[in-house]
Amino acid sequence: MSYLRELRRRMNRDDGKLLQVGNRPIGCIEGVGLLLFVGGICLWQLNAKTGLSEIWTAVAGALGFLLCILGNAWRGKDSGV
Repeated sequence: MSYLRELRRRMNRDDGKLLQVGNRPIGCIEGVGLLLFVGGICLWQLNAKTGLSEIWTAVAGALGFLLCILGNAWRGKDSGV
């Protein structure tokens, strides 16, 4: 019974860190970068259906990748890592 109680306690905890990757919270810039990167990949896969130029997919992917790097570097500087 204690196993189920512990499992329920761990599932119901709310420590304010609901959006995490690798046991660390994601910053706003890094999150936007990840969404842009995934959006660029989706646009690249749906290029024929959307009718957008391949330049838009490349720009979205590259901008998202750069924002991920900048967000992670900026966060590392603030946290003292």
